[in-house]
Amino acid sequence: MKVYWPSLIHALTAAPLHALLPSDTIHLSALMCGEHRSKVIGDIKGRLKSGESVRVVSTQLVEAGVDIDFPVVYRAMAGLDSIAQAAGRCNREGKLACGKVIVFVPPTPAPIGLLRKAEQATKSLLAAGISNNLPPEIFTKYFELFYGAVDDRKAQEISALLKVDNELGCAFRSTAAAFKLIDDENQRSVYVRYGESEGLLNLLAQNGPERWLLRKLQRFSVSLSVRTVDEMTKCGDIAFVYRDDFLALTSTKLYGEFGVVLPSGQIPPTDLMF
Repeated sequence: MKVYWPSLIHALTAAPLHALLPSDTIHLSALMCGEHRSKVIGDIKGRLKSGESVRVVSTQLVEAGVDIDFPVVYRAMAGLDSIAQAAGRCNREGKLACGKVIVFVPPTPAPIGLLRKAEQATKSLLAAGISNNLPPEIFTKYFELFYGAVDDRKAQEISALLKVDNELGCAFRSTAAAFKLIDDENQRSVYVRYGESEGLLNLLAQNGPERWLLRKLQRFSVSLSVRTVDEMTKCGDIAFVYRDDFLALTSTKLYGEFGVVLPSGQIPPTDLMF
């Protein structure tokens, strides 16, 4: 049965996109811990290698350096840089004469903030008419539009850092520090109860933090917005494991196939990012 976008977006108010697709569809998001994501990505690569049909519903996570090669990629309208990153997961190994990347426009825009400004910059370029092959100069124009829409003081700071003023061309590290898609200060790291993390968390509670233990636990953490953490702490879904530090989910029921199970069913955009 075909599912068309208008009816699909209506159904999304009651069910995740993943549930509307065949049962073997794979899900990836930043609500999943590193250990979980690695396992899922390994499964995806295994299926692709064996020639199986694979459907993956993913957030921007898959664009962050994940080495996967799909014959077809669908990407919601976004910043041109994000679209290019998604396209980089299509026919990555050149096995096909031509891969297919389809950019669609959802009925609702991206969340207010940098994500929406990036989307609007792309739409402005499309309205002006751009070629399908996306030459490098198009990206220069895109970033000019995007940074121009950012807060004036921040835009000036970033522009100054990008000027050629040293032997390496520009201050990339300083620029990255000045410009953040998500403010780290508004994020909290939370350990989940997945795989062997249960035993590791018990050791943390009993013996306190040790370097080797915290290194292992890194694979079982997710970054959630402070707002989400506060909400889940109030309802008892998140608690401190050791003294007033090291937060963790309080039950294995709060972590499943899609990662952290949020109480309200509403997922803040920042909780779906990297």
